[in-house]
Amino acid sequence: MILSNKALKQFVIGAVRETEPTPMRCQHADECGGCAFQDRAYEAQLAVKTRALQQIWDEALPGLAPEPLAVVASPEPFGYRTRMDYAANRWRMGLRRSGKFNWVVDLSECHLIPPSSFAAIRAVYDRSVELGLRDYNLRSHQGFTRYFVVRRSPQGTLMLAVVTASREHAAEMEQLAQVALAQEHVVSFHWLLNDRLTDLSWGDSIQHWGQELLPMQVGQRSLDIGPNTFFQNNIFLLGPLLDDVAAACDLGAGLPSVADLYGGVGTISLHLADSASRVVTVEEFGESSALAQRNIQQNGVANVQAVHADTLAYLKDQVPGAFDVVVVDPPRIGLGEDVCRELVRIAPKRLVYVSCNPITQVVDIPVLLKGFRLAELRGYDMFPQTPHLESLAILDRI
Repeated sequence: MILSNKALKQFVIGAVRETEPTPMRCQHADECGGCAFQDRAYEAQLAVKTRALQQIWDEALPGLAPEPLAVVASPEPFGYRTRMDYAANRWRMGLRRSGKFNWVVDLSECHLIPPSSFAAIRAVYDRSVELGLRDYNLRSHQGFTRYFVVRRSPQGTLMLAVVTASREHAAEMEQLAQVALAQEHVVSFHWLLNDRLTDLSWGDSIQHWGQELLPMQVGQRSLDIGPNTFFQNNIFLLGPLLDDVAAACDLGAGLPSVADLYGGVGTISLHLADSASRVVTVEEFGESSALAQRNIQQNGVANVQAVHADTLAYLKDQVPGAFDVVVVDPPRIGLGEDVCRELVRIAPKRLVYVSCNPITQVVDIPVLLKGFRLAELRGYDMFPQTPHLESLAILDRI
């Protein structure tokens, strides 16, 4: 049985490890927790993830998923990430060792982003060491620098951020900003504060240098993101996923009205704008909702509306038939029973469910089947070299 996130991870890692070894690209791959499979062929990874997705559905909902299932491959298995968060600990900057939360592998290279992107953030960290800025210790809760973050646009421009435990060392942070902006392709540098005990790689903005926001060119649209806002993390597979969502929203007769729930900065909504009569994007996180409104305006789109609201509260205010299509892209915890029941109640003609966690998706599906039937299902390998995968379920109203 693999109907838990832990079991899924163990299944994928175990099955991939049984395949034929291949040469490793990165010298840190055997100890760094960022990549689990650098020494295995990408085709083998994809085959195992396909088996895993099929098994999840067969165990949870026997006979419901189509066979064989397909998992869409990432066009590039390396250098695909739009964001990387590197921890700082004991004069090391990198990713945590697998199974060792308080042990950071000091990286001199990382192939999840382009070499120039890693070189830029490494230069900032090395300068922080020269300036005597102490790394934060998770056990003693002493120190200053916590995370060094890279955000990368499809155009190749970079936003760098440093997350610190206090507002001290303003003069040194000014020097780090100048080092950052001197790096190739860097257009923005942010100083973020996380003065809580919780280990988070984002925080409150103290100051920024260069551009405040990073434009992300997605198809015909340009979307601004900030240092804390969510954005799909596979730069090469985002376009195909958005195209598949748009195709799923086409009901074949006229332009549909669409609700985009958990809409973030408006990525899906703006991609749907030309093929819908109207789109309402609903987002609970205030910063992302404000950016969605900004992105709608700067793209000159008149038929998309941004709503800052909790998803469940918003759905409770809607009448049955309010939308022809509802697109949902929830966080890893899934929709939950209450949201699923509201979706059944308002009864759109089609529900398009993008999931970053197939385990919680199959928990939601039985509730949704009270008003819908599964029409299509496929997976997406948004995170090559790791055990993670995403899935897209298309459900039609009964």
